[in-house]
Amino acid sequence: MKALLSLVLLLPLALVAQTPEWKAAAAKAVITPQEPMYLAGFAGREVPAESTAMDLFAKTLAMEDKAGTRFVMVTLDLVEVTYQLREAVAKEAKEKFGLPEKSLLMNCSHTHCGPELKYTELEFMGLTDPLRKERCLRYNAFLTEKIVGIIGEALKALSPATISYGHARCGFAMNRRLKSDKPTGDPYLNSPNPEGVVDHDVPVLTVTTADNKLAAILFGYACHNTSMSIKQWHGDYAGHAQAMIEEAHPGTIALFMMGCGGDQNAYPRFSPIFSMRHGQSLATAVEAAIDAKPKPIHGQLRLDWQTTRLDYESIPTAADLEKHLETSSGYDRKWDERRLFALKKGELRDHYDFPVQLVRFGDDLTFVGLSGETCVDYSLRLKREFTGPGSLWVAGYCNDVLAYIPSKRVLREGGYEAYRSIIYWSNPLHPEKFADSLEERIVSKVHEMWK
Repeated sequence: MKALLSLVLLLPLALVAQTPEWKAAAAKAVITPQEPMYLAGFAGREVPAESTAMDLFAKTLAMEDKAGTRFVMVTLDLVEVTYQLREAVAKEAKEKFGLPEKSLLMNCSHTHCGPELKYTELEFMGLTDPLRKERCLRYNAFLTEKIVGIIGEALKALSPATISYGHARCGFAMNRRLKSDKPTGDPYLNSPNPEGVVDHDVPVLTVTTADNKLAAILFGYACHNTSMSIKQWHGDYAGHAQAMIEEAHPGTIALFMMGCGGDQNAYPRFSPIFSMRHGQSLATAVEAAIDAKPKPIHGQLRLDWQTTRLDYESIPTAADLEKHLETSSGYDRKWDERRLFALKKGELRDHYDFPVQLVRFGDDLTFVGLSGETCVDYSLRLKREFTGPGSLWVAGYCNDVLAYIPSKRVLREGGYEAYRSIIYWSNPLHPEKFADSLEERIVSKVHEMWK
């Protein structure tokens, strides 16, 4: 009788121990443009997208710990997250749901088969069609409404869940900076470099409901979504991977998180068939991570959002720019004109406040969200230097895709990611390339936030 009583008394404790310590839910919405718009990502596109080859999605994963702290990840099948979009979504999420800024992270897949979000540079490019600007404005409003809607949907659906973490590897990404053997021109070409640095890690976060159903799979990879160049809406390899995972797990929402792939391309590329194959490779890696039984995450959420100052190598004067304009042409001339215009209005910035986001899931997982088109050196370095407990997940393309973010090595080597790309950005407009101090500023800020 005493043994039976002891067993009865222990049963409630066992049941409590098995109760999931998290709440989570996911939601998604189609964000494919419903009217003619231009594609973003590659220069020189002079006609709108012709049709839809694959729908584009906004997806969200909301999580809440036992203390009631909430965190929401938003992933987008778009080429970028502008700071204006992030601010608009964050403002509404705070007003409607009481969600603090540090509790929201937005990441884009960087597909080059999505719509353009910016319109401020159109006049400088000579593209003064008012319909193009109006459609950009309407799409941004539509996009904000869709994202805020699925954030609210996920927060409302929060329910007990187990959150687990694992990882695998995938091999189609290759460094795209190949040293040139020519004495003039860019010192590094945008070409496959099989000897270049890469990060083939595929981090995977799974959400399982209390009745043991797989509700969401968040996965990442560090590689440009540029395996195709078609005049249609399409999510590229990341879109294929998400669709394949959702087909294999009915009822599950798959979310892709872009890593530090600023100097990485999928090879081979520029063909829909290669895009599908790369998507299959990535989906298979995700399945391998799940098959390896991801470990449950315990503890509480600790969230931080800060900025660090990135300086430029120099700030041009009006005399400098006027002299440049005597000989510059093409995009270089447009950049000179934009810089001179901003300088005369007193709006030419002398630094950039670079957002850094840190999310700690107890002592089991730390997530670092870096802004911009971050080169792979950042994830490799941070993972080498990480001394905290648990695992580290580093993503680029978060919250504010402001420009390429070269490492100090890439900056000194030169080439597109280091310097040439800066001339195409006008929202935000940069006066010059970044100073050598940028890598240390970013990495030091991450270390500071770990403490």
